[in-house]
Amino acid sequence: MGFLHTLKYPVAIIGTIAVIVLAWVIHTLGRKYIDSHVDDPKEHYRKLSFLSTTILILALAAIIILWARPMQHTGTFLGLIGAGVAVALRDPLLSVAGRIAIFAGNMYSVGDRIEINKMTGDVIDVGFFYTRMMEVGHWIGADQVTGRLVQFSNSRVFGHAVFNYTQNFAYIWDVVTLPITYSSNVQDTSKALLEVGNEYTREFLKGARSQLEDMRRYFLVPEFELEPQVYLTVTSNWIELTMRYVVDPKKRRSASSFIYTEVFKRIQGRDDIVIASETMDLSIHPPGTSEPEEGKKRQPQMAGSDEIKNRALAQMRQQDEQDKQNKGKVEERAKGKSPADKKRPAA
Repeated sequence: MGFLHTLKYPVAIIGTIAVIVLAWVIHTLGRKYIDSHVDDPKEHYRKLSFLSTTILILALAAIIILWARPMQHTGTFLGLIGAGVAVALRDPLLSVAGRIAIFAGNMYSVGDRIEINKMTGDVIDVGFFYTRMMEVGHWIGADQVTGRLVQFSNSRVFGHAVFNYTQNFAYIWDVVTLPITYSSNVQDTSKALLEVGNEYTREFLKGARSQLEDMRRYFLVPEFELEPQVYLTVTSNWIELTMRYVVDPKKRRSASSFIYTEVFKRIQGRDDIVIASETMDLSIHPPGTSEPEEGKKRQPQMAGSDEIKNRALAQMRQQDEQDKQNKGKVEERAKGKSPADKKRPAA
């Protein structure tokens, strides 16, 4: 007891030590429980992070309460110090608040593919101050991993939209387009696209429907068509067939590659289906050659850009020479007039 009398604030000091020890014990026991009962790595990480965040917040709240009464006479001084610390540590405090918002609002978790502030990647860690993710896209394209780790402050969730590709509904819609000529068999091409699309989505379509029904329990989700659909668009050059289908966001590139490969197998060798493409015909006439006679059949041709420029320059030079000649003739006529002609009185 004599030792306690030597302490200025015995209750606050002993209580703080007790809170720290209790928090460590609870965290250790909770971690062992999670390790033994949770097998899914994503769920394991999420529950462990939630446990750590909850224990930290409760421990800090308990310590503040313990020290509030002894420090009540120095409240103004501590308030000024706290305000200064809040200003100086604004970004770290916002990051901690962002972590709380991420878990409380269920914005994203480890394993989710997200996009925030034009950065896209797969989340691999949500710390107290930073979120780390494996970058996707950039120079690679097609939603594939680049190998770079992106680290951004948790405070970015305030004021920026967070796009989650995999939360609640782990699929997205993608499209593949196939241009064909006007004379091609549109019906058979559409049929080939649908057959391949149904073949690819058959395995996970049931799971997609189940996830969509689960979403309707919590959100006002409208009806969506999950079956592959083919849409037709007529352009000035060809007929464009677009198939819309459901796909895992992490398998977009492999999905489109599979669909194109299988569709080409079905239409390859058929004379009634021709893939359309942009073409350009160049027609070059050497100097001195005559243009084709009128009345003869000619195929539509497109001159190259260099030829068009050369023709335009030649026309401009010819026009300049003609203007100079006309100007010279006018001057010669003016000089050839006699003074008598200029001063001849009217009759």
